[in-house]
Amino acid sequence: MIFRKADTRDAKTVLALYRAVIGTPFCVWDESYPGEEEIQNDLASGTLYVLERDGEVIGAISIVPENETDDLDCWKVKENAREFARVVVRPDCQHQGLSFYLVDGIIQELKKQHAAAIHIAVAKRNIPALFPLAKKGRYKIFYLFISLTAKNMLKFIRNLILTGV
Repeated sequence: MIFRKADTRDAKTVLALYRAVIGTPFCVWDESYPGEEEIQNDLASGTLYVLERDGEVIGAISIVPENETDDLDCWKVKENAREFARVVVRPDCQHQGLSFYLVDGIIQELKKQHAAAIHIAVAKRNIPALFPLAKKGRYKIFYLFISLTAKNMLKFIRNLILTGV
């Protein structure tokens, strides 16, 4: 398994990954988002990463340095915070724990960048997106790098699910 920064050669594959999950259970994306514009912006800013297995790109994730959720009152740390977004795993590779590799890869990248916090927002319908956060042992990692404590993070995630934020 190789986690690496994406380059322009990956653009079509990442777009195909985004399109492949549209209409699957829990996916809130449509044909307009995410698309080529997001991919080009992420490539230009160096914030798109891919996961390879046996030479094939099977997943992708982006880091969002500035986001409309940055001003939410729930964040304890707002300066030098990042959000990860557009997490996708090829449908035939799902349910194999690969999203954990994507999340761990991003955490390592953000540590190198000395990010102060990771902000995470998940659509209420996307329950599987919570699994990388809830895996046993992940709370220590997120407690160190996210602006919420593990206890408050669980409250926040529950509120996202209940309120639909």
